[in-house]
Amino acid sequence: MDQSAMGSEISHVEAEFRALQDIQLSPLLESRLELLVQAAEALGLDEPSTTSFNRSIIQLSSRRLNLKLSLNRATYVEEELRIHLAKLEAELALLRKWSASLNEATSMSEPTVGTETETAEILERRRTVIIRKAKEYQAQLSRLNSTASSSSTDVTISDLARIQEQNKDREKEIRRKRKKVEAFRGLPANPELARLNLLQATQKLQDLTRVRERLLGRMIDD
Repeated sequence: MDQSAMGSEISHVEAEFRALQDIQLSPLLESRLELLVQAAEALGLDEPSTTSFNRSIIQLSSRRLNLKLSLNRATYVEEELRIHLAKLEAELALLRKWSASLNEATSMSEPTVGTETETAEILERRRTVIIRKAKEYQAQLSRLNSTASSSSTDVTISDLARIQEQNKDREKEIRRKRKKVEAFRGLPANPELARLNLLQATQKLQDLTRVRERLLGRMIDD
C-alpha cells in the first residue's frame, strides 16, 4: 500500500471515529454496550457478534457437561470403593475376633494336673477337620488375591461393575464359610495352624484394601 492509500485509510477511520463521537447514547444503552464488550473480552472474542457469542456459549456448555459427567463418574466410583472398603474392614474385624477366640480357646484347653483330657482319637478328628477348613479358607483367599492383582491395572466403570458382582458372590461364599468356621471356633486342636491362617487372611484383606484405595485415587486423577 502506497502512502496516498494509507493516508486515505487513516482519514476514513478518523472520520468514522468522529461520527461515533457525535452519537449520543442513553445511559442504559451505554451500560449494556459496556457489558457486551466485557463479555466479549472474557470469552476471548475478536468480534462481539451474535454468532460468536452463541458459538462460545455452546462450547462452554459442552465443556461444563463433560466436567459434570466426569465428576459424577468419579463420585460413583468413590462411593462403590467406600462400600467395598467398609465390607473389608468388617471382615478384618471379624478375623481379629476369631483370632482372639482361638487364643482364648487355646488357653482354656491347656490341661491341668488331675483333670480328665480328651482322647487322642477325638483330638485327631478335630485336628483333621480344622486343617481341612483352613485349606478351604486359604484357597478362597488365593482367589481374592488373584482378583485384587488383576484389578491393579487401568479400569473402567464396566470393569468396576463386574468386580462388584464378583465381590457379591465372594461375600456370599465368605458368609457361608464363616458359619462353618464358627462351628469350630472353640476347638483346641492345632490352634497354631489356625492362628497362622488367620494372620495370612488378615494380610490378604489389608492388601485388597490398599488396592481399592489405589483404584480410587487413579479414577479421581483421570
